[in-house]
Amino acid sequence: MTDFPNFAAQTLDRQIQKALLQMMRAGAFKDTGKLPPEEELARELGVSRTAVRDALAALEVEGFISRRRGIGTVINQPVLAITGRLDLEMEFLDTVAEAGYQPAIAFARPFVTEATEVVAQRLQIQEGARIYLVERLILADATPVIFCRDHFAYDLIKEFSYCEKDLQEPIFNFIRRYCHQEVVTDLTEVIPAQADERIASLLEIKFGDPILHLDEVGYNQDQCPILWSQEYYRLGILRFTLLRRKI
Repeated sequence: MTDFPNFAAQTLDRQIQKALLQMMRAGAFKDTGKLPPEEELARELGVSRTAVRDALAALEVEGFISRRRGIGTVINQPVLAITGRLDLEMEFLDTVAEAGYQPAIAFARPFVTEATEVVAQRLQIQEGARIYLVERLILADATPVIFCRDHFAYDLIKEFSYCEKDLQEPIFNFIRRYCHQEVVTDLTEVIPAQADERIASLLEIKFGDPILHLDEVGYNQDQCPILWSQEYYRLGILRFTLLRRKI
């Protein structure tokens, strides 16, 4: 008998999706290689069939399952075994944990500053406008592996009841909770780069060492850019894979 987690009716579809993904990775359905029917999943999870259907649709888009008429919902084992998917937006700590390391945040430093020409261009705001800049350094087994700089317009903030600890959470959570906005789409440029003096010092590598640089703009549901992130990854610790499909 498979043990299913239990959810309240208001649980977000994303939580159902993550729970099913965890179960698949734990081998809960290894005997059949398939997920149970929607009706059974809804009953076992304590949610509606609509919520299950939406979660399955998301898992299919991400390549983890394939729904085949007359066969059922087949688990794509090769895709399930992949870690470090660049085509999926995963939180830094989850990325590190999925790779088998103990994740931690070395620091999360917020600054209120003015938008430079580049920031203004990325966020489509006026140059010199006030912005929030949050810098984070992420560790894997105490080794620095990711340095990130998140920028968003200061005027985006609707609630100011946050504290410094809130800024240690994923930036998407902060924007959702205190800006009442949701990043629904990211456009990311993958850039092979070399570490400058500051990046080298933070990631504890040599000046000029190769690094992976992701330049990412996040858009809300109105297709307006609300977040610009610069992410720098130390090589040799985390491994990344990109799932590509024929069109």
